[in-house]
Amino acid sequence: MRALALIAMAGLLLCACASGGGDAGAQKPRRPHAVVIVLDELPGDVLLGPDGRIDAGRYPSFAALAGDSTWFRNAYTAYDSTTKAVPLILDGIAPRKGTGPVTRDHPRSIFTALGRRGYRIVTSEEATSLCPRRYCPGKRAKRPAIIPNLKAGRAERFEHFVRSIRSSRRPTFWMKHALLPHGPWVYLPSGRRSRPLGPELLPGMQTIPGFYDDYLTRHNEQRHLLQLGFVDRLLGRLVARLKSQGMYDDTLIVVTADHGFAWQVGVETRRSVTPSNVEELAPVPLIVKRPGQTRARVSAAYARTLDVAPTIADALNVRLGYRADGRSAFSPAVRARRGVSLVTRDFGSTVRISGERWRARRAAVVRRRLRQLGSGDWPSLFTGIGPNRDLIGTGVNSVRTAGSARATLSLTRFFRSVRRKSGMVPTQVAGRIHASDGARERDIAVAVNGRIEAVGRSFHLRGEDAESYSVMVPEQSLKEGRNRIEVLEVTGDSLELLAAA
Repeated sequence: MRALALIAMAGLLLCACASGGGDAGAQKPRRPHAVVIVLDELPGDVLLGPDGRIDAGRYPSFAALAGDSTWFRNAYTAYDSTTKAVPLILDGIAPRKGTGPVTRDHPRSIFTALGRRGYRIVTSEEATSLCPRRYCPGKRAKRPAIIPNLKAGRAERFEHFVRSIRSSRRPTFWMKHALLPHGPWVYLPSGRRSRPLGPELLPGMQTIPGFYDDYLTRHNEQRHLLQLGFVDRLLGRLVARLKSQGMYDDTLIVVTADHGFAWQVGVETRRSVTPSNVEELAPVPLIVKRPGQTRARVSAAYARTLDVAPTIADALNVRLGYRADGRSAFSPAVRARRGVSLVTRDFGSTVRISGERWRARRAAVVRRRLRQLGSGDWPSLFTGIGPNRDLIGTGVNSVRTAGSARATLSLTRFFRSVRRKSGMVPTQVAGRIHASDGARERDIAVAVNGRIEAVGRSFHLRGEDAESYSVMVPEQSLKEGRNRIEVLEVTGDSLELLAAA
């Protein structure tokens, strides 16, 4: 009861039109069950390894699901903002100016199509309210408040949704929109947090003031990938639940995202599509495991998020009952597409690009990310960004000197008492630097228990005089109990101590 109360406080309503029930030995439903997961702010290409496939080392659950599914490697969003990008996934109707993410503006959707065919509907909508009360009694008319849902409870709500999946004779449609890997980026692949819940350790570093520094951009991209590792962990739990209930083989599973994210430097936005960022903001994952499918297929078709609802209807052999703008991703119409087209956020223009050019630009982004942030394992995430990377793995006892600059260090008390059971391991080492030459940036190294584990650079947020630093260290570098953390400035062949805990 306490967990349910916390979920309600976070602004989420888990809605089911009937309590249902059952166990792994229950009789199969007359129609297949269906599970749809809509992730948030996930560029599809960040899942890729050097071979162009999903990176099974970092994202084993995505790779394993794709191994039983059809992976649409050229899938892309039809809109770049959640409150319209999620509804178009659920109804297959192109976004329109002035509409909201509520049932009133989306009266027909995959919910109504399946509800009319006797499906029980279980939803966990974190930014929309599209399921009609006829099929989701108690569903409120207003959409949930997104900001409170971003600040707390994201992992707990996903876990609660997974527990709602159970075998039953009645066909059921489970739909989950998760505000992940959307920022704030606080989760590690292990499921633990890198810092306490609450404001950023350095306010502004994840928003526009931080968009103008190259090192900070790569640092935040690193944090995004760590959180994506946690999403992979959650997906694994979902699949394990389906298997434990004896449902996996015969259930339709769809995993996608509302839109991507652009990691460009020197821009005012990373979330509004333009001709210059369409290679990062448009691609999204789309993995579809049809009932009974056991072999992997890779489709090069330019499937859109608008096609998700028609694809669900096609896979379940159910009529939508209305005219959608999307088509089944398995249809000849989708296979015939040769490029990408999506309307801008203000509906003032349409961004268009040929498939060949789009793929080439995406490939360049992937090459840059692999070069800087590695692949295949998590240690390689920490060895490709920042200057003086040859220092990683070296000791500091014999080369440390004291300098004139000094720095603050956030989370000091947590470094002195690391407890993994608490759900947090303080892997973000951040603070402010105070020095007479504070107008410049400086090279930084972070030592954990006498060994340099990561390197970086200090930065100035746009419009601020303060010099700041933030570096991620590997979770495994921190031991249980007390840890010694040293923040060092690298000056030539020497290391000058800036802060310690």
